[in-house]
Amino acid sequence: MKRKQLGLTFGGLLFFLILLGFFGYTAARLLPVYLDYWAVKKALVDMANDPQLEGGSLSAYRDAFAKRLYVSNITDVERKDLEMERVKDGVVLRAAWTVRKPFIGPVNLCLDFKIDSEVPRR
Repeated sequence: MKRKQLGLTFGGLLFFLILLGFFGYTAARLLPVYLDYWAVKKALVDMANDPQLEGGSLSAYRDAFAKRLYVSNITDVERKDLEMERVKDGVVLRAAWTVRKPFIGPVNLCLDFKIDSEVPRR
């Protein structure tokens, strides 16, 4: 009685490696962008908890934001991307920006980010 062979063919292995390479390349292109996103999010949370900025003007918040971006070496976000809205309970800080990264040939990855952080009145 003959047994059917089990295993991976060369074509199957090649397909799996190409698929693995594609997802690895995609992750390598997106990871730095998301690391910047998390750094901006942390900067906004730190600004919300900073007692020196309490009741400050928009320019004071933008200066503090620009300093945090400079220290984190973030170039995709600028100080003008920070918006401030005064509400009855304090201040809402918003940062919104778009990142375009080349991907493969004429294909670009376009990512839109928006972060809100509330500064409560103390």
